[in-house]
Amino acid sequence: MASTYKRNGTYYAKFHDSSREPANKRFSLRTSKKAEARHRLTDLERAISDGDFDPWRHDPFETVFTSTSAEVTSPKSRLFTIAEVIDAFSKAKRKQGRAESTIRKYTDIWRLLKRQVGEDRDLDKLTPNQVREFIYDQSIKPATQKARYRHIRAILRWAGEGDVLSSVEQPRVGEKLPKAVRKKELDQICRAVITDYREKRRDRRCRPREIVWLVPAFRFSFFTGLRGSELGRLRWSHVNLEKRRLTIYEQKSGNQDTIPLVKPAEELLRQVGPEEGLDAFVFHSPGGDRWDRSAKRFREHVSRQFGKYRDEAGVRSGLTLHGLRHGFATRLAENGSSAVAIKRAMRHSSISTSMKYVHLANGRLQEELDGAFS
Repeated sequence: MASTYKRNGTYYAKFHDSSREPANKRFSLRTSKKAEARHRLTDLERAISDGDFDPWRHDPFETVFTSTSAEVTSPKSRLFTIAEVIDAFSKAKRKQGRAESTIRKYTDIWRLLKRQVGEDRDLDKLTPNQVREFIYDQSIKPATQKARYRHIRAILRWAGEGDVLSSVEQPRVGEKLPKAVRKKELDQICRAVITDYREKRRDRRCRPREIVWLVPAFRFSFFTGLRGSELGRLRWSHVNLEKRRLTIYEQKSGNQDTIPLVKPAEELLRQVGPEEGLDAFVFHSPGGDRWDRSAKRFREHVSRQFGKYRDEAGVRSGLTLHGLRHGFATRLAENGSSAVAIKRAMRHSSISTSMKYVHLANGRLQEELDGAFS
């Protein structure tokens, strides 16, 4: 059994075997970085499983980290040039069984670095500024910058020079903002549902409420931020119209929660009305089971219907049923709600998720301001 611990700013490896004397063996991993320590411990464990290293008999920085037979990682004492390290790294990865296509990605990126800093330079003379300049090349996309960082980090860690990256921040690819359904788009989609319903009723191709029940379901999702599956599990017994509260008994997290109902959501429920009793589902088709169903199949059906009427309405093709939930959060953000309030209303586990909607609202504000002065 192996583990790491930190003492006086340096990480140590600890190995335990009750059949050995002493039962515990400790030694320094010669790094102050947690990730680097974990990486080195993994290399040692791999060397043990391959029979190349024994913590009770060998010095890791003479056996594992310098051994040409183990090729697990290289030592501080073994100096590589920029050109040499990629050849040694590739050889070690081939021994580990890595695919040639994967190794080629490392070599292609390292070749670019060699051109920039010089292949005869000693690896331990590589500076954070040189690495930063290479990674944050403004002529490449953020995703490419992130790929460069990931591959360069792997090679430097393997070579025992991971500390070079300690002052180089990892590139962050901009998060994809949610596609929120706007109120105007929701109205267009609902009108498409009503139009289709009227035409089919006129031609006697559907029963009363067979299609039009989707309208209050769509609107309720927009006014509450409920997920499709939560909409499918919603029963009248979960609703308290007097206190304007809604209890969600099974969320994505598996826990239950109670959320307030905004006025439009309350009014919509009063219009729908509990016709079949408290145990009945709030939203269902005329022919659907009112007391027992699969929330997953309900969500999939309603999602397909949303896509169908979205297309008929001619609104943005990328919008989905889940976009109604995004629309609820974005509406809160655009009206000045804080990320904390959005987190509570949306029942997010992390406030970073809630911040996406604040960014989305700010982006929309930027568009409106640019439009006003263009």
